[in-house]
Amino acid sequence: MTARERNSALIEAIIADGTLTDAALVDAFRSVPRHLFIPEHGALAANGSALDASGNPDRWLAAVYADDAIVTRVEGPEVAARHGDGRGPATSCSSAPTVLARMLELAGLANGQRVLEVGTGTGWNTALLAHRLGDGAVTSLEIDERLLGAARGALHDAGLSPDTRLADGYGGYAEAAPFDRIVSACGVRRVPGAWLEQLTDDGLVVCPWGLLESAGVLMRLERTETVAGTSGARAVGRFHGGVGFVPLRTPYTSPRPARDAGQQPDEYRLTQVDPVAPMLAFASAFAVSVMVPDWRMRRRWIGTGSGMWLCDVRGDSWVRVYPYGTSWMIEQGGPRSIWDEVEEALATWSDLGKPGPDQFGLVVGADGGQRVWLDTPDGRSWPTGST
Repeated sequence: MTARERNSALIEAIIADGTLTDAALVDAFRSVPRHLFIPEHGALAANGSALDASGNPDRWLAAVYADDAIVTRVEGPEVAARHGDGRGPATSCSSAPTVLARMLELAGLANGQRVLEVGTGTGWNTALLAHRLGDGAVTSLEIDERLLGAARGALHDAGLSPDTRLADGYGGYAEAAPFDRIVSACGVRRVPGAWLEQLTDDGLVVCPWGLLESAGVLMRLERTETVAGTSGARAVGRFHGGVGFVPLRTPYTSPRPARDAGQQPDEYRLTQVDPVAPMLAFASAFAVSVMVPDWRMRRRWIGTGSGMWLCDVRGDSWVRVYPYGTSWMIEQGGPRSIWDEVEEALATWSDLGKPGPDQFGLVVGADGGQRVWLDTPDGRSWPTGST
C-alpha cells in the first residue's frame, strides 16, 4: 500500500469508530499525512523496535500508519543509567492518531479561535491545527531546540507556517495571549496557573492528565465563568478516557526513578492475593493514583519474577513487591507505610462501586489548589498532592 492509501485507510477507521466526527478535522487529517512528520531514522515503534525508512521502507510506513504512538526521542545515556536500563524515558513522541483525534474533538475547534499548543514535538498536531484554523491562529511552543528545528522543516515542507517558538510551555506564552484554546499532547500532574491566566473567559484547556504515567486520562478543563454551580473555583473539568502520555518537560526538573536504594525493609508481609494486578489494571491504578498522594511506581524484573517498586516523591519511603514461591512478598520501609495507603485506597474504591476514570474530574480553586472530584465538582474529592 502507498502512503496515500494507508493514510486513507487509517482515517476511515477513525471515522468508523466514531472518534473523528468534525468534518473540518476530517479534512485536516486527510490533507496532512502523518508520514511527513515522522523521522526516517531513529524513531521507535510501539513495541520498541527501531524504524528505518531506508532499510525497511514498508515496515516504516506500516508503523507510521498504525494507530499507535511512535517515540521520536528518548533521554540520553546518563538518564538511562539512573533508570537502571539501557534506554532512558521517552521525551517526545508522535501521539497515536486516535488520541490526537479525541483531543482535537474535545477542544471544540471553530473558525476564528486562537490556539496555543504546548509541545510542538514532531509538528503533526501543529499542522492539523494550522490546517483547521489557519497559520495565523496557531502558536506552538517546544522546549527542545533540535525537535523544534525538525518540526519547522516538516511544517515548511507541508506548506504550513504557524508561529513556532522555542520556549518552556509550562509558562504558556503571555506575549500572544489570550487564547481560546490551550492544547497539549504532553501530560501534566498539575495544571499550570499560567495556562488558566492566558485563556479567554470561555476558553478551554485540553491535555493528558495523570498522577501515574500508566494511568493517564484526557482532560477538558473549562474556565468557571462558563460552568454553572462552580463558585470559588477558577476552572473545572472532566476526564475523558485513558491515554498514554509523555510528561510535560521543563528545564528545571527531572522525575526521580522509583527505587528502594537497596535499603532493608521495616516490614515484611506475605500474601496469597496478587498485589500487582490491581496496580496494572487501568481503572484501579487510576483510583489509587488519585487517592494516595505523592508517589511513583515502576515494574521491575528480579530473580523470582516480575515485581514492582513504589516510592514517595522524595524517595524516603518505599515498597518492594515480588513473587515468593506461590505467594507474594511485600516489603516496605521509611516513615510512610505506602502499601497500607494503597490497600486503603483500593478498599475505598471498591466501597464506592469501583467508579471508572470518566466519573472523575478536576477542579482548580481560586487559591490555586487542585483537587480530583468524583461524580460532581462539589462531591467527594482528593487533593492532587505537592508535585
